[in-house]
Amino acid sequence: MVNKKLDIPIFQNPHLNGNTRFLEGRESTGFLLIHGFTATTVEVSMLGMYFFKKGYPVLMPLLPGHGTSPEDLNTKNYQDWIDSVESAYADLSSRVDHIIVGGESIGAVLALHLGALHADIMALLLYSPALHVPMLKKYRWLRWVRPIINKGNYDEQMPWQGYTVYPLKAANEFFKLQCKVKKELSDINTPLLIFHGLYDRTIAPIVSDQIFSNVSSINKKIIRMKNSGHVMLLDREFDMIADLTFDHLKTNHIL
Repeated sequence: MVNKKLDIPIFQNPHLNGNTRFLEGRESTGFLLIHGFTATTVEVSMLGMYFFKKGYPVLMPLLPGHGTSPEDLNTKNYQDWIDSVESAYADLSSRVDHIIVGGESIGAVLALHLGALHADIMALLLYSPALHVPMLKKYRWLRWVRPIINKGNYDEQMPWQGYTVYPLKAANEFFKLQCKVKKELSDINTPLLIFHGLYDRTIAPIVSDQIFSNVSSINKKIIRMKNSGHVMLLDREFDMIADLTFDHLKTNHIL
């Protein structure tokens, strides 16, 4: 798939494996890692491999409408994504005794939803949590005129896989999911770790502050990354982010 007007691929890095992946580890605590909007599991695979190499099982589900085509994503609704991560959570629960849920962007929003429903989750790891994206409100009306638009921020150097366009009907479902999860924040008591990149041009830092203030969790922390953008789990500070995550989980006796 190629955007002929811009001469760029609509699906970036198709050669990478962005399917649902389960990495079987020896430990009794498993990680459920959820990718972002228009992306695939490639977005969380480096973090998944990091935990797997330390002996932990990792499940990375591919969300419905992702890894196929923008048109397919436009046929999905936010409940499809919720059902997908609920199914993944049940699957991982059958394999391990304890679960830590992490996600990037919309994956972090879905992680928050799981945290509101499942009090037994050991911790929530939120990377660039996209609980408010200003442009989504505009896309709610534009979707009737142009169901798919160019992103305008194509970066072929990043080892990211996904669509280089925005399916706007799906973006409206993203907006609905945000509205739902905002109402659930006070139901979350799970230990919470939030990472926000100061070079994030998609999510304002205040979004992480709002999550921090509105959850009921006692054990919660925000870490600001000085040189990371929105896709921080594939960015230049990944090694530091992974180590800080693991050290936090160990220090707080979650692992």
